[in-house]
Amino acid sequence: MNNKINVPTGIDDFKTLIDGNYLYIDKTLFLKEIIDEWGKPCLFPRPRRFGKSLNMSMIYYYFRNDFDSKYLFKGLNITKLGNDYLKEMNKYPTIFLSLKDLKKDTYSEFINKYKTIMSNLYKEHKYVLENPDIDEKFYNRIIKMEEESELADALSYLVEYLNKYYNEQVIVLLDEYDTPILHGYEKGYYREIIDFMRQLFVTTFKPNPVNPPVKKGIITGISRISKENLFSDGNNINVYSITDERYSNYFGFTEEEVNNLLKEYNLDDNKDMVKEWYDGYLFGNTTIYNPVSILTYLEKKKFDSYWTNTGGVGLLKNLIYNAKDKTNLLTEFESLIDKGYKEHVNIDLNMDLKSLNGEPNTVWTLFMLNGYLTPASVDEDFENMTLKIPNLEVKKNLIKMATSWFTQDFKGNTMVSYLINGTIDDFRNDLESVVLETFSYLDVPGTSASEAFYHAFAMGLLRVDNDYCEVTSNRESGFGRYDIILKPKINNIPAYIIEFKLVRDDSNFEKTIKKAFKQIEEMKYEVSLKDYDKVIKMAIAFKGKKLRLETR
Repeated sequence: MNNKINVPTGIDDFKTLIDGNYLYIDKTLFLKEIIDEWGKPCLFPRPRRFGKSLNMSMIYYYFRNDFDSKYLFKGLNITKLGNDYLKEMNKYPTIFLSLKDLKKDTYSEFINKYKTIMSNLYKEHKYVLENPDIDEKFYNRIIKMEEESELADALSYLVEYLNKYYNEQVIVLLDEYDTPILHGYEKGYYREIIDFMRQLFVTTFKPNPVNPPVKKGIITGISRISKENLFSDGNNINVYSITDERYSNYFGFTEEEVNNLLKEYNLDDNKDMVKEWYDGYLFGNTTIYNPVSILTYLEKKKFDSYWTNTGGVGLLKNLIYNAKDKTNLLTEFESLIDKGYKEHVNIDLNMDLKSLNGEPNTVWTLFMLNGYLTPASVDEDFENMTLKIPNLEVKKNLIKMATSWFTQDFKGNTMVSYLINGTIDDFRNDLESVVLETFSYLDVPGTSASEAFYHAFAMGLLRVDNDYCEVTSNRESGFGRYDIILKPKINNIPAYIIEFKLVRDDSNFEKTIKKAFKQIEEMKYEVSLKDYDKVIKMAIAFKGKKLRLETR
């Protein structure tokens, strides 16, 4: 770790990070591991935003032979290992291809974007045309984006051209390889994208025992989509997943790294809270913290949900929500949020997207690979694993995700209009109907998780098609934090304070309602609404699918 000042939130280019004097957690011993394992391509499936792109950029600058990188690595761990590793610096022609932005709605849009990417790569290395053995017509067709029939082979041709020009093996870095595949599955062109990617992989990483043009292939993604034969030989790749110990400390931050950071930034008194919010991942035997969340916390110095792992969310949503009438996936998901873990999962690390619909084990595996779940223990049987929600940040994201799915069925509803018009009975009746028709997991005994879910669900309903009120939640007011407040944006509309309470026993509804109103009064939540002429206090007590709502 370097004693830097600037916090690099959102930076995944190694040179930009070093040149800008940003904080850098030294992961350069990753380079030693790569050099020690020259040969077969390596695939590293990890959740998004866990440092894959920064690591690939670091590798790119270390090996590329058209740039003097010595100053970038000055003082870092790799430079302390001696000449066996230093002699590999700036030695090899290196191609860095990222597919993370190839999220297109149609296959033709994907092809057009890929043409642009390859055109830029070919322009970057146009000097290879000095070699008379290179097909100049084909090369220029790629640059002009005229070539389509051999577009999937363009990367392998560029590898061959660089190999011929330098008389040196080539390093190929392919970042987020499965982004277009997962997006193609979601958008309905899975078969086309798989055929394209298979051709790209087979031609680029084909075995050649006599004179292989590729020195090393390094690939990242969130999953291993192995059952589609993307590689020319099933044994032609080494896969290091989150369940493997080797390489486990190079993606994300270890506990030691985080504790050192907190101490350096004078935040070590918050160590336990940081652990609750952002720790909990298990890669091999290594405890891992979410790196983007830690860095953002260091910058903002407050606890919040910073992990915007948007990749795969649409697919996860469709798998769970759209299966509600065919499988028990929705019920299982609701139970997961309530309990915090999912038992008896048969993990399938060899991803087969064709089995996703209606196959719970593959779905839960995808949740794990996306970073929403993590193994509870490393010594568990892959065929009978317990997956857990890693931390508070992810739990909040899952609750938010679930409530958005439920409320999408009720867009166009006039829930908030009942409140602004003061028709509380209509609001109560519709809320009861929605809960009765939609919820299933709330049949289980009530917990704090179900209270949070109920609260978030109501927030979702009140925010749908709402142009009349500002809806806020869990803000400080008076001597405490209220659950929900509605502040009208126009005159003559009442403001609302809404308090939720969990009922442990059916006979305690009335007592619980009184407790909610007492809390509103004693905590003086109404302070936030002193500018409003009319304020309605609402208490909602619930147990399972039963609720009681009263106003004062």
